Amino acid sequence: MQFPRSKRAQLALLHLFASAATAVAAALVIFAVWYPPPYAAIAGGFSLFLILISVDVVLGPVLTAVVADPAKPRRSLRRDIAVIVAVQLAGLAYGIHVIAESRPVHLAFEVDRMRVVTAADIDMETLDEAPPGLRELPWTGPTLIAAAKPTNPDDVLRSIELALGGFDISMFPRHWRPYDSQRDAAWNAARPVADLIARYPDAAPEVERLAARIGQPASQLRFLPLISRHASWATIVSGSDAQVVGHLPWDGFL
Repeated sequence: MQFPRSKRAQLALLHLFASAATAVAAALVIFAVWYPPPYAAIAGGFSLFLILISVDVVLGPVLTAVVADPAKPRRSLRRDIAVIVAVQLAGLAYGIHVIAESRPVHLAFEVDRMRVVTAADIDMETLDEAPPGLRELPWTGPTLIAAAKPTNPDDVLRSIELALGGFDISMFPRHWRPYDSQRDAAWNAARPVADLIARYPDAAPEVERLAARIGQPASQLRFLPLISRHASWATIVSGSDAQVVGHLPWDGFL
């Protein structure tokens, strides 16, 4: 028995709707839990998700439209579509795995800046070297921590060598500390937010919005450069305790 020609488009559309629904469900988990705003932009979650969508959601329905040949028996058609769906689900699972491994797990104060640390940056076998309470990687957005500078001369030299290779101190659990222990250092390293506005006048309304949200004058805010593998922003802090109040998409390295 042959498959009606008019069903080709219907099958492709049905496959598209099913793929889109799956993508929406994945997006809810990714952007509401793993990459809470604004980390989807800072840590590259948007770009990874777009790759996943372009390959998985688009390719599956297109292949269904190709194999849905009206001259093909129903049994053969079902087999071909089952293979496409199986490959599509395998690709989706791999894509979600990559996104999960790239999720931000810590926002670390590091000497004079903030750094987004992802799960992929960390050797899981070294997690036991972290202080108690920091030996598990979160799944609900990054934890605010600090990365202590090495003091031993040999460790200092080693950290410099690793930094030149792209491995910064915040990527090594043995350097992690509670953020509270470094609040004074973070506040002293931060610069007046007026410097950021002077360089980027368009940042002024966003700074005022953050200041209004916490009920403080904008003049009392400071900023630290915020870096990740995908972006360079500015982290806004308030009060002498360097409380993080938000992040702005302007390069904090002035």
